[in-house]
Amino acid sequence: MPRSLPGRLLAALLGLTLLVVVADVMGAPLGPLRGAGSSVLGPLERVVAPGADAQDRLAEENARLQERVRTLEDDAATAEQLADLRGSAAAGDHELLPARVVGIGRAGAAGPTQVTLDAGSQDGVVDGSAVITADGLVGRVVDVTGRTSDVEVLGSSRAQVAVRVGPDRVLGSLTGADPTTERAADELVVTSLARDRVEAGDAVVTLGSPGQSPYPPGVAVGEVVSVPDRPGSLTDTAVVAPSVDLAGVDVVGVLIPPAGTEDGS
Repeated sequence: MPRSLPGRLLAALLGLTLLVVVADVMGAPLGPLRGAGSSVLGPLERVVAPGADAQDRLAEENARLQERVRTLEDDAATAEQLADLRGSAAAGDHELLPARVVGIGRAGAAGPTQVTLDAGSQDGVVDGSAVITADGLVGRVVDVTGRTSDVEVLGSSRAQVAVRVGPDRVLGSLTGADPTTERAADELVVTSLARDRVEAGDAVVTLGSPGQSPYPPGVAVGEVVSVPDRPGSLTDTAVVAPSVDLAGVDVVGVLIPPAGTEDGS
């Protein structure tokens, strides 16, 4: 049976080694044998142990493949968020313009209080436009350039939104700043609530603005987690967990108001 290639290579190496030993014992010049050995062993070494160039190429290719996987995973996550966003009923009569967070402005203990989107006036964004995700309200546009827009998120100390709370649809005012109420850094506060009308677990949604601008009615804002006891107070205050993870917001929808509406609050 013919020998395999590895077997023939091993036999050749053994024979060459034996010749070198015999020649050395007999005092024969080794130059020609060493040259022959190099011509045989050189290609073999390159096959058995790839050089630095091959290893570098493999490392570069591996890095490219890993980057491609990350890109595909990111694209898939974005597509899923866009599908959820387009399926949301929160847009109402508004045109929904998808956008993505590309920058952070001011930041607080709970995360950014202002973010920048990759959509601006050239895309139809106007000052005062509401911004949502599939989970609920993010905030509203406060500054617009041709290609970008800045959004003041609900956690901002300057953000105020009129809301309804619970099955009784109790009116209140949501804010990201209330130094008199003990709460976690990422929680919001609803003030000016009628006494004893709301409780933990109640849903908080937007009241809506005149002409639905900036806010259409019924957009999810959060859920009441507690109603601190305040003896002697004429109104209640509720601590609210926001519907949207404001610290990790990514793909959003800008609500372009219907034609003929004016900014409201």
